Amino acid sequence: MNLKVVLPPVIIVVLGMGALSGVQNTGFREHIESTLTESAQGALSAAGLDGVDVAFAGRDADVTAPTDAEALAAADVVGEVEGVRASAAYGPDGLVSSEAAAAETATEEDTATEASPEATASPEPTATPSDDETAGDDAAGDAADAEEKDEPKREPTREEREKAQEDLVEIPNITFVTDSARLTKDGRKVVQEAAEVLAEHPEVEVRVEGHTDSVGTEAHNQRLSERRAEAVVDELVEQGVDRDRLTWKGFGESTPLVVPRTFADLEKNRRVEFDVTN
Repeated sequence: MNLKVVLPPVIIVVLGMGALSGVQNTGFREHIESTLTESAQGALSAAGLDGVDVAFAGRDADVTAPTDAEALAAADVVGEVEGVRASAAYGPDGLVSSEAAAAETATEEDTATEASPEATASPEPTATPSDDETAGDDAAGDAADAEEKDEPKREPTREEREKAQEDLVEIPNITFVTDSARLTKDGRKVVQEAAEVLAEHPEVEVRVEGHTDSVGTEAHNQRLSERRAEAVVDELVEQGVDRDRLTWKGFGESTPLVVPRTFADLEKNRRVEFDVTN
């Protein structure tokens, strides 16, 4: 059999089937996104959340609202829609965590309490402290403030920064649910390892950097890398790391580790890195 005669038609058929499959997959995904968007908007409207935007990437939803509390409530509503795999809440300052929503709710309750008649009623008469007692309290408070100001945060040495960076590099890659910022079970375990390393190096500050592979659009990958980096920061805070020590940044697909030629290469480029910044 002459391979020069047989191979070209075979190659053409294979390439044609691949192109047709790509077109079908793209059309199917767009149909799913359109259907889920319509269903999610209907559910939001029924819940009285008409001022909320919802956008889908596959079966994962990004829900954006004017306030953190509304965003979290809307994300819960969208997450219950049949066919939705994950729902992320975004407020005016970005990705919303449950801590931010709780703080916002507490602030609203405090404001309502201050404005209520009970809060503005005249207080019961209490004993007035003497001038000597007041002076003593003021002096103690001033001494405590002065002591706190006299103890600035210690800057880590170069050796401490280098050791922290070495320990963070040894941490395994953090994994997420496909095409979302939801940590997998193994991903949470790795973040816990990172929190333990940071506890061993309390003086250093770290930037969490998110990276994606090159599958999908640049804009989608950029947003996904930002969401994943911020999700890791939120998880570290829940593990006890001081948020003041952490910053985050997403790089999308712009800085791959390797040129993607195989699925293994794509997996290497999907990563979260820790960069010691001080």
